Amino acid sequence: MSTRKTLGPQRRLIIATCFLTYGAATATVNAGTLRNAYLDKNQNVHIVTSHGHHVQLTTKRNATSLEIAPNNETVAWLVINNWIAEGDVEPGSEELAIYHNKKIATIKCRPFIRDYWFWKNGSQIAIDCGGRHFAGTEILYDTKTLREISSFYQGDVPLEKRPDWSNGDN
Repeated sequence: MSTRKTLGPQRRLIIATCFLTYGAATATVNAGTLRNAYLDKNQNVHIVTSHGHHVQLTTKRNATSLEIAPNNETVAWLVINNWIAEGDVEPGSEELAIYHNKKIATIKCRPFIRDYWFWKNGSQIAIDCGGRHFAGTEILYDTKTLREISSFYQGDVPLEKRPDWSNGDN
């Protein structure tokens, strides 16, 4: 004869509710894992996690235009070229570095990445790529996979007919 008691339906419901509540609370705590991101005086990237840990991500002294996504899960910055284009007074960038889920990946576009912005609360990121003074290409990527979602050549699409993600208003 077993002395083990079985749980009644009400007690099982209470336990299941506790597990679901714990799972939802854990997901909320982990939703935005970054508290802050900044460039130091040497142009290196640092992050501060939601737990207060400071981490230096780069050491090459070549980061600029640092942004943290609205969802606090991704940080992006332009990597400064080591060359200056003819007619320019300072180097541009052909590389966008993206820190997500404890990994750094990059998107490259030549000759320059003129601008970038987060879209859909940071789940997507867009770049404006091209020469300094001519129409370029705008490309939208999935932040987690860096797979291209959409793109268009600015010279072919009038401002009023461009997709919503093109205006960068999130």
